[in-house]
Amino acid sequence: MVWRETGIMDERLGFVGDCLEGEETMTALCAAYGISRKTGYKWLGRYRALGPEGLVDLPRAPLAHGRATAAELVARIVAEKEAHPLWGPKKVLARLKRGAPQLGWPVASTVGEILKRHGLVGRRRRRWRPAGGGSFAPAAGPNAVWSGDYKGWFRTRDGRRCEPLTVMDVSSRFALALEACTRPAEEEAWPVFVRLFAEHGLPERFRSDNGSPFAAAGVTGLTPLSVRFIKLGIGLERISPGKPQQNGRHERFHLTMLPLAAAPEADRAAQQAAFDAFRSSYNEERPHEALDMEVPAAQYRPSPRRLPDRLPEPDYPAEAAVRRVRSNGEIKWNGGLVHVSATLAGEAVAIEESEDGAWKLRFHAHPLGIIDKKTMRLVRPSALQPRPAGAGADISSEGGEV
Repeated sequence: MVWRETGIMDERLGFVGDCLEGEETMTALCAAYGISRKTGYKWLGRYRALGPEGLVDLPRAPLAHGRATAAELVARIVAEKEAHPLWGPKKVLARLKRGAPQLGWPVASTVGEILKRHGLVGRRRRRWRPAGGGSFAPAAGPNAVWSGDYKGWFRTRDGRRCEPLTVMDVSSRFALALEACTRPAEEEAWPVFVRLFAEHGLPERFRSDNGSPFAAAGVTGLTPLSVRFIKLGIGLERISPGKPQQNGRHERFHLTMLPLAAAPEADRAAQQAAFDAFRSSYNEERPHEALDMEVPAAQYRPSPRRLPDRLPEPDYPAEAAVRRVRSNGEIKWNGGLVHVSATLAGEAVAIEESEDGAWKLRFHAHPLGIIDKKTMRLVRPSALQPRPAGAGADISSEGGEV
């Protein structure tokens, strides 16, 4: 089977984006796009191996032309595409219909043919690979889950490194931030989040990968940034390598903004101006198929959870044993010392005994792990489960989720 008549590159990018979101099975997506499962797996595999460059080969089957379209409508279609070069035929058509619903607009496939005839269906040249994914509860509404990541770095025309920090609301796809940072670092990231929290309120959970500044190696995986999130009552979700579909909405956003990195601006200030313009268009103008061709700004609303004036102290129950983490990351417990994390130096953590007698350690509401009574080491709960015969030792996967 072949792809539909809409711009081939747009169809393939849309198909890959839907696969990354992981909301439909491969069978259902292939049926929706009118292709065989073999073709679907082929293009998904090429994207994972080569990035967008793997999608550029056109099928050999000829495309049928639609019926003639009035010259005035053709001119409007071409002008809309030129104003929004990153949009595909469906989004161009949705935007035009919203502005002038009384006109007899052609179907999306015809719009795609018109854009092709005018040389407006371009290639995406820069290669970029998606990150991995894990399994999480769905986002029930705006601010249930925010996701954050750093897109692959590039250089502005003055030779300076730019590594964009992107933050979005998972439910509404509203792009909260697109910052021209120089590197993934606490000192650049935290001021961005302070601004976002002050403007939009606090999310319930925050999803990220296991890289800096969101996570670190070690049993707890905590960084100064994630400690601040925990103290604000934000739950942490960390994706696992190899399953990009569970963070597919964020990866799809990165795919959409890919041409910005392929055509860098003169310097960081100019790049930030380009990022701001793109984010505004993405949120307020660009129709989104997953939102029934609505724009993210129409779906998003601020969180009722406001940013406090100061980071709160934990409120542990009276029966919990509270210990202050020393400067070297250790706590004193049961006559000995247990290493927790130097990142938590000076912070109060709580030890609570479960019904089965395990010593569970937590920081605010965030579980840190279990104190192994035999070794007096902090481990993840999975490390205490019996392993199959022949399985290798795996007390903890550095940088993973507790």
